[in-house]
Amino acid sequence: MRKEVPLAVEVPTAERDKPAWVKVGVIAAVGFVVGIAWPRVVGVRLGPSAPNESSSASASPQGRAPDAPPASVATKASAAAPSASAVATPTPAGTVAAPPKIVVTKGTVLSCKTADGEKKTGKDCGPVPGIDLVVQPRVKGIATCNGVEGQTGRIALVANADFNSGRFWYDVSKSSSVQNLDAITSCLKTAFHNTAVTNTQHEHPRYTVSYTAVLTADTAAPADDKHKAKNDKTAEKPTAGDDDAKPAPTPTPAAAGGEAQVAWEVALVRDAPKVGAVVARLPRGTKVKLGSIKEGWYSVKFGDDYGTEGWVYRGAIGR
Repeated sequence: MRKEVPLAVEVPTAERDKPAWVKVGVIAAVGFVVGIAWPRVVGVRLGPSAPNESSSASASPQGRAPDAPPASVATKASAAAPSASAVATPTPAGTVAAPPKIVVTKGTVLSCKTADGEKKTGKDCGPVPGIDLVVQPRVKGIATCNGVEGQTGRIALVANADFNSGRFWYDVSKSSSVQNLDAITSCLKTAFHNTAVTNTQHEHPRYTVSYTAVLTADTAAPADDKHKAKNDKTAEKPTAGDDDAKPAPTPTPAAAGGEAQVAWEVALVRDAPKVGAVVARLPRGTKVKLGSIKEGWYSVKFGDDYGTEGWVYRGAIGR
């Protein structure tokens, strides 16, 4: 049987517990010689050398970025590509986009259906001036609608009238050449809202009629009133090829204090004629008190006790 040896714990003295600084110094000196001094003396490289100018010049083109172009080349390139601000055409000072002049042709009958159900085309259907009276003033009226200012081009529109039901609907052709067809379509939707043809003069119960509206630039309104008058006369010139392209007669100014009603589905009221900001929208039938007339626009008072003032285009109140 083995004899158990008692466990003994030896505690070193304070003198023996001190680190052996001599050994630490020897180990540090040997490490310095082996790691730093010896490779330099012998000429041994322990790692890759940093690239110098000669090595970078001989390196493969795929391994480095292309050199920057000479200053002269950079100058020519910047001159050939002007900034967007240099290309943009500045808007002349003192001008704003004005409502366009809109001329609507007389309707061209495409087809019709007689009371017996017979379908006819073109001239066999005869004229239908009643539909012209429905379409032309409404299309002309969008000149003052938001989004139409400054637009030019043509609007191709096909109108359909069913006199038995009183229904009226239309389509705007994609061949229209106005700049913002979406804005035009939205304004036409407002102009023709709830339009019916129950009391419209007709011969056959159903018609399909095409129209073309021509929008011409009514030059942006300059601050000089003399120039403005000259531009207004230019805008009144008829467009070649349009049947009803004749200057509108100048309306007789209404006496101040006279009354009128809004004839359009929605009439825009502005704080100044033609180019003023829109201050109100008056629905059909709204009564207004008329004041002076300027450039085809009436100063009006409307609202409770006629306490609000503004300017309305003469066509919107049937003048």
